Amino acid sequence: MEVETTALAEHVLLTLDARSLAACEGVSTEWKSKVAAGHLWRKIIEQKVRSDEMWKGLSEKKNWKKFLMCSRELSAQIISECMGLNYTLLKGTVEMTMQQHAFYRRLYPKIVADIRTIDTNWRTGTYTLKRINCRSENSKGVYCLQYDDDKIVSGLRDNTIKVWDRQTLECRKTLTGHTGSVLCLQYDEQVIISGSSDATVRFDDETLLVKFIPFLVK
Repeated sequence: MEVETTALAEHVLLTLDARSLAACEGVSTEWKSKVAAGHLWRKIIEQKVRSDEMWKGLSEKKNWKKFLMCSRELSAQIISECMGLNYTLLKGTVEMTMQQHAFYRRLYPKIVADIRTIDTNWRTGTYTLKRINCRSENSKGVYCLQYDDDKIVSGLRDNTIKVWDRQTLECRKTLTGHTGSVLCLQYDEQVIISGSSDATVRFDDETLLVKFIPFLVK
């Protein structure tokens, strides 16, 4: 019965906004303990990351996604390392739970502040606009792209994929193989996959240098 009551309390608390949750947390030590034991600040952040593209993008850019979408044990290890704590000694203790709680409790307003800064900069024009000239003799358009902190990968109308340096904006590599415009692409640490109007999907390994292996889309 106590387990069901605790689960119900957590469910109700998760329906609150951040300000209301913070107010509930301040009611008493017992309420704060329930918020901490339920890892509710972490869950609220994860909900935002799943449902809001701005939160998702910041989680990747700021690299705090590593604290999310993982087991409590793993997050405790990562947080302990970042905070200089001895995880072996704290593992499974109330103190470790409270340290995790404090970490996510501090992280939430930092994220909100970052989002407000981005929004303000965008509205007031406080940013530097940089352009990459992708135009070639045969191309007048970019149909798709993906990027990270290191590079920008673009799919072009001239049937090529170009990899640009994120800092210098210079073209690192040009990948050929498609006979039609590159309409979509996706990459990770090991492979880049692209789809084209030539009705093929092509794969390339992480070096971005090996020849494409064509797969006909039927």
